[in-house]
Amino acid sequence: MDRETLIYLLSSGKYLCFNPTEIEVKGEEEEEEMVGGAAAASDDEAEVEDLFDSPILRDSVFFKEVSTDHRTGLMYTSTRFLMAFNDENIHEGGASFEISGKLDQYLTDYYGGERVQLSSHDNCVLDVFNKTPTFDPFMLMSQRGYIQKMRSVGDKHFAVAASTATEVRAIISVKARQLVQLAANSGIKSDKINATALELEDAIWLTETNEGTSRVFQEMGIPLDQEDTILLAWKGISYYEYMLNEFRTDYLNMLSWLGSENSYPSDIGLMGANHAGEILHVRKRAKSVLRTAYQKASAIMRDYDESYVNLIRHHDPKPFHTFLNNAPVHFEQLGTCVGSFGHVNNAWKSLTNHGNYPRPKADNMEKFYNFICDLISVPETDAETISKSASAN
Repeated sequence: MDRETLIYLLSSGKYLCFNPTEIEVKGEEEEEEMVGGAAAASDDEAEVEDLFDSPILRDSVFFKEVSTDHRTGLMYTSTRFLMAFNDENIHEGGASFEISGKLDQYLTDYYGGERVQLSSHDNCVLDVFNKTPTFDPFMLMSQRGYIQKMRSVGDKHFAVAASTATEVRAIISVKARQLVQLAANSGIKSDKINATALELEDAIWLTETNEGTSRVFQEMGIPLDQEDTILLAWKGISYYEYMLNEFRTDYLNMLSWLGSENSYPSDIGLMGANHAGEILHVRKRAKSVLRTAYQKASAIMRDYDESYVNLIRHHDPKPFHTFLNNAPVHFEQLGTCVGSFGHVNNAWKSLTNHGNYPRPKADNMEKFYNFICDLISVPETDAETISKSASAN
């Protein structure tokens, strides 16, 4: 990983990278909130406990990437651990390994055979890192019980801005109330509607079942043993619905820039024909990959909305139930998409000053386009579509 790419990734927040040394800081006018709903403890009330026991992990960075299983050819989301080459400057990355059950062995080999044994707590955290497609606080907080299986962890590792929490909960609240209204037609008394709506909203927000969810989920035909999974996925989808709306303007601005003359290198006229052709090709591919990824995320959200409307208007729970049962897959796709947009948008703003700089030179442009293509993975089934789109633009 080159230095520029590492800097881009590190400065993008908790999407596809997680830096345990960075703790969110409260703004002067805005308190942070734990994604579970409770306010994060202040520094005076509780110390921020480290996420990891091992100093090797504590001072290192974790990245999400898409890898390919060479045995099956299938793609999967993996987590890479990047050691700090310089403890005082995280931008100077060192050796990196894919997190797996063999990480302690990789570290032992790296240190010349000197035994490195990770604590049970650290292995719990790494297991969660492996299971979650991104490092969004909403993702990690949903696994807080497992992370804290051995010991507690400071709240600020899972903190988000209160404004974000408010927006996401508002999205959840609207759908919860509509579902309860639907269930009311099947037996919930009118004087219980408000209480049941709040119960369902709390259940989704806290990812914990309660009496209200049991009644409503029963009306939807969701088995009791699936409720916890459904609640977690539903909350995650709501979060990404909010995030995609937040990214929409930036995405359109980036795509507009990629389609304009400003996305051509300023010194392209000084290059040989072959080099210029290579840069233009990777530019076209970057634009196509970015567009395709966003379209896939939008299609997931469209299916979500259509299945929900079908439930509310036609009292048919099957499409919505099917969507929620597949929500873990959708959750991963949306999380990777949102994380990728976060990184790409940060890189674009850094390169172009939010699109306001004159055309950058070829070296910087080429790195940026390759960064997009490397970061945003497109399944093989879409490869032909991408190739045709790149050739057409």
